[in-house]
Formats: sequence, structure tokens, C-alpha cells
Amino acid sequence: MYYLVGLGNPGAEYANTRHNMGWIVLDYICTKFHVPTAILDRGVSGRVSSGRIGGVDVSVLYPETFMNNSGSAVVKFVPPEDFNKLIVLYDDIDLPLGVVRISHGRGDGGHNGIKSIIDKTSTKDFIRIRIGIAKKTFWPWQQEVIKRPVGPALERFVLGKISTFEKKHLEEVQKQVEEVLTVVLQYGYTTAMNRFN
Repeated sequence: MYYLVGLGNPGAEYANTRHNMGWIVLDYICTKFHVPTAILDRGVSGRVSSGRIGGVDVSVLYPETFMNNSGSAVVKFVPPEDFNKLIVLYDDIDLPLGVVRISHGRGDGGHNGIKSIIDKTSTKDFIRIRIGIAKKTFWPWQQEVIKRPVGPALERFVLGKISTFEKKHLEEVQKQVEEVLTVVLQYGYTTAMNRFN
């Protein structure tokens, strides 16, 4: 059993924002693999479901705690002995739009949701699927160079609505995450990192 968590903020005002990319992609994954609609479980402070992805049993969580307190839902959802089976999907401002990366055992990278999970579970040893949201440069030879906002501009950007241009890339991103996640579940994160990073 793996535990799949998408990070986001509850409330209509946060729908379709870059910071909710974890929820947006998890919605796609659950639909693709016919995982039932997640139902609110106040015991874990989030919406939960379960099903099979790539032939592997998964439990799914959308924390309803707001991003900065995601860990308080995760720690109630995942048994301590299974923290190494936790997979978190989330937006990453340090990766360009359209780039997906797998990591394990790293720090929080300045992401408050990941920081909260590390703080509440007292471990960094879980799997992350990082979904790039940063602006790309116009020039094709600099597509891996990002324009990272700083200060108040960073918050405005991550909490901003996904643009029409970005939506054009979303289907491709969702398919990438589907492929990455399937390999992680079937063969482990090391194999996925070697294949996709």
C-alpha cells in the first residue's frame, strides 16, 4: 500500500492556482485510474479515497488544512511505519513549467507544505513528485532557465490563477506525472529517478 497526497489549499478562491498543482494533477490521476471521488474524513482533516494505480493499492489524501499545515493531515493519514511509502505531489517554483522531477529524502526547498510534512512526521524520507510551475524564458536555448519571483511577488505568483498559456501545457504535465507515478509504484523511486530525472 502506498499513500498518495496532493498538496493544495481548500476554498474556491484557490481553485486553479499554481499552488494547487498537486490537487489538480491528483484529480487527473484519480480520474484516469477510476479511483472513487475523495470524501471528507474529519478524522484526518482531509478528503480521502482508495483504489489501484498501475495495479498497486493506494490510499489518496487531499489535505483540507491549508498548505502551511499539510503535515497535520498527513501524520494522521499515514501510519508511522509507512512514511517511506508516502508519495507527495506538489508545485515547485524552482522547476520550469512542464518539468516533472522525483526526489526522496531532501529538505523542504522553501515549500511550506513540504516543511509542514517534515516537521509533523519528523522524517524527510518520503517520495516527492515535484511539478514545475516557474515561468520559462522566451529563448529556446534557455528553456531550463527559470524566472523565480522573490519577496511578495513570489506569493502573488504561486497563488495566481493558471494562465491560458499554462493550461496548454497542463495535459502534457499530467501525462508525465501519470507515467512517473506508475513507475514509482511498480518499480520504486530509484528506478523512476534514473529513468526520468
